[in-house]
Amino acid sequence: MRRPTDWFVVVNPASGAGRAGRRWPALARALAAAGVTSEAAVTTHPGHATSLVTAALGRGFRRILAVGGDGVLHEALNGVMRQDDVAPSDVCLGAAPLGSGNDWARARNIPLDPAGTARCVAACRTALQDIGRLEFPLAPAGERSCHFINVAGAGFDAYVLERLPRGVPRRVAYLLGVLRSLKTFEAPVFDLDYDGRRDHAKLLLALLALGPYCGGGMRLAPMASTDDGAFDLLTVRPLRLPAELVKLRRIFDGRLPEESFATYARIRELRISADPAAIVQADGQLVGRTPCVATLLPRALLTLRG
Repeated sequence: MRRPTDWFVVVNPASGAGRAGRRWPALARALAAAGVTSEAAVTTHPGHATSLVTAALGRGFRRILAVGGDGVLHEALNGVMRQDDVAPSDVCLGAAPLGSGNDWARARNIPLDPAGTARCVAACRTALQDIGRLEFPLAPAGERSCHFINVAGAGFDAYVLERLPRGVPRRVAYLLGVLRSLKTFEAPVFDLDYDGRRDHAKLLLALLALGPYCGGGMRLAPMASTDDGAFDLLTVRPLRLPAELVKLRRIFDGRLPEESFATYARIRELRISADPAAIVQADGQLVGRTPCVATLLPRALLTLRG
């Protein structure tokens, strides 16, 4: 039988261009030195963390640590949310930020260094947080839903993710991807239904945020909070180039919602379609295409915090 204090650690060694694999031995030693009892498993293919976490919960683990970036955390979250052995609010999910983006861990103040991460895990300070659910009614069976812990977006942000340059830091890569993609992306016409309102407009993107950071530290949704019972919806219309290009710097300083080309709302559910269909990302992972429905699950999951 597993003790309630035992951790299941799922490691994506490829995260951060291999940084997670290189630093995992040091983190493993730091966890042991901090008195953390754990069992570790290493992922070998996309989606592996989801199945590993689901199986671990079935074996009695109630604390899950995702080692890597936002991608392995996203997969671990879905492993928690897709199983029926234990309520997600009784599971503690945390992250050791060894990936490229680490946006969720940044908002939760989880230290980057192995010793700091280990102390945070050992202390196991927790808080319930909201979770998002995406449903894709036109997707093949088995791909019609997923959950997200930080952000989800349709349109330009997902388009950029498909084209990120390799081998450079995520924040730099994302900015380069934005600048390149602005030349080739054709903004779809979106229909957004939320809270009794319908918007019909050509948009660069529609972003749903639970946390303030995405894209490796960009503060696209500075007022977002993981436990306030609402999504922060940010929509951005096509920019006038080159006149408005300089204003993109505000994706880093948290002032983008102030711009005339952006709108901001706090909502609970969103139905979204686009013509042509738009790519959808969740926690930095490409997960489907519109149409889709996003639903908030308030305070659904217990999570680690620094």
